Amino acid sequence: MSYKRKHAEDLEGESSASKSFKKQRPFNAQNGARNHNGPRHHKRPHVSSDISTTTSTNALKSRIRDLKRLLAHVENVEGHKMSAGMRVERERELEACEHELKEKVEQTREAEYRTKIIGKYHQVRFFDRQKATRILKKLKKELASENDAAAKEDLEQKIHNAEVDVNYASFYPLLKPYSSLYPKSKNGGSEGDDQEETKGKNKDQDGPKGDKDMWAAVERAMAEGTLNSLRNSKEALPVAPVQKAKKKQIKSQEVKPTKRIPEQKNRRERRAYEAEHAEDDSDGGFFE
Repeated sequence: MSYKRKHAEDLEGESSASKSFKKQRPFNAQNGARNHNGPRHHKRPHVSSDISTTTSTNALKSRIRDLKRLLAHVENVEGHKMSAGMRVERERELEACEHELKEKVEQTREAEYRTKIIGKYHQVRFFDRQKATRILKKLKKELASENDAAAKEDLEQKIHNAEVDVNYASFYPLLKPYSSLYPKSKNGGSEGDDQEETKGKNKDQDGPKGDKDMWAAVERAMAEGTLNSLRNSKEALPVAPVQKAKKKQIKSQEVKPTKRIPEQKNRRERRAYEAEHAEDDSDGGFFE
């Protein structure tokens, strides 16, 4: 018996020791339960910037409408008066809201036009830039292997023109319709004929190409260091169309002619008139 009791006490001691070394999880005193995953951070829902922009524009329109109604109500209703200082403050707020709304509309119009024009000419500009870059690299290799002074001078001028061509394709104003440096022929020939014809034109024409005025402007911007300003210029942005005030068209309502009962002098004549018309309506009845 003593051996069995001693063995049981040893087993209980081992089990209690194993429990004491068991990892304890943190206890959350507020909820009265153990926190299994630690602190949880609740993220706020993501709000798109486009929604805030649209909301601000709509809020401006609503505020402008409310201010106009308020000022018109104060002018027309005698019982509702507004102090001069308050009126001036509201008028200034109205002008500020209208100015801000006009700027937002202009920015939206410019962004839409910019996206449209860039997407339209992106591929043409890319091909022109790639081709001008290849020509520039080829000319630089020829210059490195050339020993004649006159030929070097001619190659340096061609390299300068090729650099202008590369910058023309890269820094042409984004808001202006792009004029290609190497336009394809509009004849009905094959692609090989078009390429040969284009190569012949490029060899003969070493200088201003595409929009020649813009080519010269790019060359000046290279000397002045204003290529980025030229690229982001807004001179070619079309003017916003003037919105004409819509006039409400009032349709003339056609008045249908109605039968009028002639005014009678007394009740007896009126009854006689009604009886006469009743007899006319009853003609062709059952007993005819």
